[in-house]
Amino acid sequence: MKFTKSAVLAAALLMAATGAVTSLSSNTTEADAATVATVKSGVTAQLYNSNGAWVTDRALAQNTKWRVGTISKIAGVTMYQVATNEYLRASDSVLSGQPQQAPSSSLVATLGNNGAPLYFSATKGDPAHYQTLGANSAWRVSHVVNNGKDTFYEVGLGTFVNAKDAQLNKTPSNVETIGFEPYLGLR
Repeated sequence: MKFTKSAVLAAALLMAATGAVTSLSSNTTEADAATVATVKSGVTAQLYNSNGAWVTDRALAQNTKWRVGTISKIAGVTMYQVATNEYLRASDSVLSGQPQQAPSSSLVATLGNNGAPLYFSATKGDPAHYQTLGANSAWRVSHVVNNGKDTFYEVGLGTFVNAKDAQLNKTPSNVETIGFEPYLGLR
């Protein structure tokens, strides 16, 4: 009896933790209730599921309007949810009813196809362990620094990526010159 309760409790905690991690890593935006995607003229729009796989038995006719539930990035492609687990590519449609967002003034580094190792500046306390950031992920940059050899983007407190591994969304207004030796951590 105690084993069953423990197993059920462990399973519930695992499911809750998985849901929390999934929701943190999701790249989905709720659409305004008035948001409508209209399939472009001359296009028979294919539908895709939430994993980016093609839904083979359905398509949307040209010039038809579809209410949008969420706007998601699936496999790097912007998609509009038009039914349960069915998504329309943004490039196949025109979106209306969604308020325009002001352009971000934040400096953002987007990593390349191979991701990037993290470099650390801290030399006191326990040494950090070697870590990498995922491929094609984007990170807000708080400082751009140069140590005389390389340029680094600070993506977390005392945590940097090499400029060779990322591309900025705009030219930085200030590059600090500092004298630190980047540290990759213990492997």
